[in-house]
Amino acid sequence: MLTEFEVRRRIASIRASKIAPMRKARLLLRLGKLLTEQEKKLHHAKEQVAHTPDRKAEAGLTRMETHTQQLHEDVLDAAFEALHPEPALRFSLR
Repeated sequence: MLTEFEVRRRIASIRASKIAPMRKARLLLRLGKLLTEQEKKLHHAKEQVAHTPDRKAEAGLTRMETHTQQLHEDVLDAAFEALHPEPALRFSLR
């Protein structure tokens, strides 16, 4: 299981690297794929727990699944930004 710390550290490491933008995007998308697989596992576990009287476990797995989805969206945003860097803003005193 990937933690938020690990994911954010990998995103920062990839962003800071001096590799080509396409390579950065591919590395980020590979990380996103790992998160998708993790999300599927959490969903399956949540469905398994739903058939038991343990509602706290179900709620915890739901939170983890939602959080993993949000991390996945952040990774996709980072991949998009790697391919489409924002132009530097220039200010003029004229």
